[in-house]
Amino acid sequence: MDRRRIRVLLVEDEEIHRVVARAVLRGAGADVDEAENGAEAVRLVRERIGGGGGGAYDLILTDRQMPVMDGHEATRRIRAMGVATPIVAVSSDCLPSDVHAFTAAGADDFTPKPLTKEKLGHILAKFQLA
Repeated sequence: MDRRRIRVLLVEDEEIHRVVARAVLRGAGADVDEAENGAEAVRLVRERIGGGGGGAYDLILTDRQMPVMDGHEATRRIRAMGVATPIVAVSSDCLPSDVHAFTAAGADDFTPKPLTKEKLGHILAKFQLA
């Protein structure tokens, strides 16, 4: 089966979670860029939409709690740039209030950590990226 390669921005400060998510994403055939905090994510998105990085991302996966800028603020700033790319929160913070805070910031979906092959499959299907 020939899958289309998707471009994903993974926003996660914890190395172990990046390693796991990177493996799952690459196993699905994704090209992955990584940011260790929200400010870095905003910069990478700005570069891509500004023509410096080969076009926009197909999917953004972001954690909540990170140094410099958290996932909520990064999501708000990315949406303020007019970016319509699906943003999915991948977080250990799973209370209804946590999920609501992400959707209020502009996230399209939420999945609890860790990212697994099955969870990624649901995300890709939901946003017609599979």
